[in-house]
Amino acid sequence: MARKFLHRILPDQSKLEQSRVLRALGPWVLHPAVWTLHRRSVAGGVAAGLFCGLFPAPFQMFGAALFSFLFHWNLPVAVLMTFYTNPITFIPLYVLALQLGIGLLNLVLPAQEGQGKTTESFPPPPDFDFSQPIGSFTQLGEWALGMGWPLVVGVFTLALSLGVTGYVLTRLGWNFWVRWEVIQRRKRRSGRS
Repeated sequence: MARKFLHRILPDQSKLEQSRVLRALGPWVLHPAVWTLHRRSVAGGVAAGLFCGLFPAPFQMFGAALFSFLFHWNLPVAVLMTFYTNPITFIPLYVLALQLGIGLLNLVLPAQEGQGKTTESFPPPPDFDFSQPIGSFTQLGEWALGMGWPLVVGVFTLALSLGVTGYVLTRLGWNFWVRWEVIQRRKRRSGRS
């Protein structure tokens, strides 16, 4: 069902090849696998979109597109999947990533003598004041920049986990859907006999 919907809204290869803009971007953009809908390309597009969705704002879609071109994954799916991060979900995801990074660094880095674990040296996130969103975002940005390596490690780990999970679930879901379609087709054929 989703595949039929996507087939209707995605342009076909001949229309893509007629576009001057896409031809100017080179053969990577016009590679058929970047625009077709099959298990590998769609699952890869989901993985690329979920992984790149945690990148800072202007690089999300560019990163997803780059992965699509390099690995011949579905470009529209990859770009659309980056939209799971938005102003509402971005803050909780980054707080989760920070907690994950702190936890991982606590496992890897031993506590130094006379000091506690690394989590004690990181301040909690500032409270978000909805009456002053610009000031709250500024404070949150300053807090995030002060986190350094725990945030970087946490974002990378969370992005990688989301990408792998998305790839596996898409492949499993696709296989389940194909098997269900085959069973339904057999039922319809046996009903006609």
